Amino acid sequence: MHLPILVLNPFVIAGIILGLAALAYLVLALYFTRRFREGPAKAAEGWRPPVSVLKPVHGAQPFLYDCLRTFCDQDWPEYEIIFGAHSETDPAVAVVKRLIAEFPNRNLRLVVDANLVGPNPRASNLANIYKAARYDILIVADADLKVDRNCIASMAAPFANPKVGAVASIYKGLPYGGAAAADFGAMNISDWFAPSVLVDVGLRGIDFVFAMCGVRREALDSFGGFDHLANFFPDDFALGNLTAQKGYEVVLSSYCCDTIVAEKSFSELFRHEILWQRMERFCRPGDHFMSVITWPLPLLLVLLLPWPSIVGLSIIGLEILLRIALHYQVRQSFRMNTPAQPWLVPVRECVCFFAWAFGLFGNKVRWGKNIFTYEAFRKLIADGRNAASMSERRVAATAGDNG
Repeated sequence: MHLPILVLNPFVIAGIILGLAALAYLVLALYFTRRFREGPAKAAEGWRPPVSVLKPVHGAQPFLYDCLRTFCDQDWPEYEIIFGAHSETDPAVAVVKRLIAEFPNRNLRLVVDANLVGPNPRASNLANIYKAARYDILIVADADLKVDRNCIASMAAPFANPKVGAVASIYKGLPYGGAAAADFGAMNISDWFAPSVLVDVGLRGIDFVFAMCGVRREALDSFGGFDHLANFFPDDFALGNLTAQKGYEVVLSSYCCDTIVAEKSFSELFRHEILWQRMERFCRPGDHFMSVITWPLPLLLVLLLPWPSIVGLSIIGLEILLRIALHYQVRQSFRMNTPAQPWLVPVRECVCFFAWAFGLFGNKVRWGKNIFTYEAFRKLIADGRNAASMSERRVAATAGDNG
């Protein structure tokens, strides 16, 4: 069968434009992922500030003990870990008490406080924990993260620069429990999420943080702290965004943590991925829509295959090949031990696309008993930006008066 070099109609033209944008993105992703090297960050000579680690906990997943324990054995001279729960009957409390007994020489404490300062239970938990924190450098980390002994040293290192207000640690997926869905979910985090962050940071810097971050106390207090963040969902994005609005630098650490992926079924995984996509749309609606170029394969097949041509098939083939190349590059740059599964890459991309498509609809996110709306979240972000602008104008006016 003789294939034409190119067929021109509105669908093919749309497919070619999408395909070229996707190929350009993958080239950038390969470049920035290759340039990134996961590893511990070296602190400046003599920079060893005491650190408070804030760990909100809820429930007792099978991996909870192992994850929390990794934070209790850090290579750092002085640090405290403050765990927080909303109820003494929470199963996580027993796990925390076990760790406190296991590490009597560590400064491990538990705060149990049912107070909710806002609709976000995680940020409310952190607000309660924060009252007990003694130090000015804070590390916030979810309960499903695993780290090595260099975690605190790496997260504290950038704060030697007094301009730094927050430090983000990118995470990679670590499947747990042996379920195929867990492996499939971990691939999404490692192969799609992590490279997209590196491209974003490489092109325009960073004004967000993730499930593990460091924050300077004065930067946190400058916008109202966790009491204010308890009105946001997701609160980690808001922490980085509001820190940047207040004029502090937000930086990406070279240190990476593992996030446990433990979904037991594909239906459970797909529901979670739709939730994550909707959260991304809440945070950055324009970026979320344009992220279609990071998982374009289903659309390329629909737009280009019905009118096969050398150009169209070449775009599809190149997109798959570059995505598989990125699959291997991620494992090298992030020092991953999970085996490569290139044959799953096209299937995983199609599922990513459909989760993204479902995430385009719906303006509410349910988290526990609370519902967060798109409109309310965007208003809070805008209010924080307006407050920062007003503060800057007041400073400028004061400077003018003094002059």
